[in-house]
Amino acid sequence: MAGRMLLGVVVRAAALVLVIAGWAAVLNNSDTTDALSAGLLAFFLLVGFAFVWSLVDGIRQGFVVATVLWLLTSAVAGIGIPTAIAIVNDSAITDELGESGLFFGLLLFLPALAGVAVGGLVHRIRGRDEVVAAG
Repeated sequence: MAGRMLLGVVVRAAALVLVIAGWAAVLNNSDTTDALSAGLLAFFLLVGFAFVWSLVDGIRQGFVVATVLWLLTSAVAGIGIPTAIAIVNDSAITDELGESGLFFGLLLFLPALAGVAVGGLVHRIRGRDEVVAAG
């Protein structure tokens, strides 16, 4: 069980980090000067991914397991996202990691908690026997 949880954390965190690193790379190669809309779109991507994926996890695994999974995922991605941004922007990791780690961790965990709550409720209403857990 712990191995599957760890693998789930790594897969989710890596996917989120890759999405933001890809978005940062696209922005670095574009001619846009509108940083506000680019940043808001990046936040929307993170919040959307976290909510939808945690909703599915809540339905499949229940509230407690999915909450622990997303708490760990948020912590790992909260460190990974500023690190990836620093690498893409060719800046110092310590400059990006400061308060950004906590910011990105909370930016992921709060919508994930909402998704897990809704998914956990669906899981509980449907009953454990009817839910097909694929991983």
